[in-house]
Amino acid sequence: MPGRDYSTDRTKFFGASRCSQANVQLCEDFESGTLDTSVWKVVGTAPVIDGTQHARGNKALHITQMGNGASYIKETKTFPEANDTYFGRAFVYFKSLPTTASMSYAHWTFIAASGTGTVGEIRLSGQLSNGKNLFGVGTDSGTSPTGTGDWTNSDKDPNNMPLAVPTGQWLCIEWMHKGDTNESRFWWDGTEHPSLYTTSTMHGGNMNPYILPQFTNVWFGWQEYQTSTETFELWIDEIAIDKERIGCVL
Repeated sequence: MPGRDYSTDRTKFFGASRCSQANVQLCEDFESGTLDTSVWKVVGTAPVIDGTQHARGNKALHITQMGNGASYIKETKTFPEANDTYFGRAFVYFKSLPTTASMSYAHWTFIAASGTGTVGEIRLSGQLSNGKNLFGVGTDSGTSPTGTGDWTNSDKDPNNMPLAVPTGQWLCIEWMHKGDTNESRFWWDGTEHPSLYTTSTMHGGNMNPYILPQFTNVWFGWQEYQTSTETFELWIDEIAIDKERIGCVL
């Protein structure tokens, strides 16, 4: 929206909670210390809210998942969206990600949306491959003939020299899911990664078109798909959903 600050200056990202003045469809700062059950549904291992790490304010959602499996919170409140299009923003702090100590390859997701009309979960995710965790976008609809496949595009920015997903620091992640034109976009700390832009024909899957659903929900947390004995840990803070791009400053 006009007037929103899309700066990449990380010194502007953190501090006090900004939900009260954000003027977005949904903003969750976890400062109450409890989840509003009219907004959020817990799936899998229950996360907790604590103050061990926080991007803004004094609290954040803390997720700990032992081995493969899911731990996340899901909201349906902001859906359906006009033109089947929404933008999201979340701050994420990864304490531990899959390592080569227990497996050579891993696929994990930390944000995903799904809906009706097309089978498949539309994911913001990552892959451990060649000893490096890289961000990715993709989908999984199993073998459904009406689905969008099972694939992940891995980050190639900048200039085919992507940075590994860092641990021990807060990251600002933004995304767009534009269902009416079947487009998705991904930003990290305010910078778009064009290699993770997708359309119905430009994606990492098979020859089937990449068709987005009529979105009905989005979740935030963790899911690891390969069998593992590792413990995965992260925090998520100041989640925002809106009809326009939000940025990392708001």
